[in-house]
Amino acid sequence: MENLKMISKHLKFIAVLLGFFILNGCYTLSGSSILPEWQTIRISNFPNYAPQYQNPNLSQDFTNELQDIFNNRTKLSLTTEENADLLIDGEITGYQQTSVAIQANEVAGKNRLTMSVRVRYQNNQDESKSFDRSFSAYEDFESNLTLQQAEGALLDSILEQLTTQIFNAIAMDW
Repeated sequence: MENLKMISKHLKFIAVLLGFFILNGCYTLSGSSILPEWQTIRISNFPNYAPQYQNPNLSQDFTNELQDIFNNRTKLSLTTEENADLLIDGEITGYQQTSVAIQANEVAGKNRLTMSVRVRYQNNQDESKSFDRSFSAYEDFESNLTLQQAEGALLDSILEQLTTQIFNAIAMDW
């Protein structure tokens, strides 16, 4: 009787473990348009051509964030070679503060920081996937703060939103 309980316990453990490996082996990134045979990606520096407020670190911060998302979420290797499987370049086209949530006394209740980028994506393996498109993201902040005071807290979120939008457009065909 004791042996039967022990065998039953081991069989349950093996079944759970086997189920885990089967499900794990079946998982794929549904809808992914980055094929396993593609190996390299070149992400060029995005210069800041925004005519409004100039953040001296914005170009490098955005480029690093974009490289990080592809480096962390794909098996593609970053390269500086022109003949990479995938090429991404572009520029920061907008970085501006606007007033939103205007109150009854015509004073802004909140301000909004909006960042826009133009992305040129060239897929050297499947030209039909290539595009030239603009993306933008924003965050609101209290009107009693200056842009310089609020920028640090807002920028991480804006960069994450933008790089996720770009990643999804390229890797997920969204």
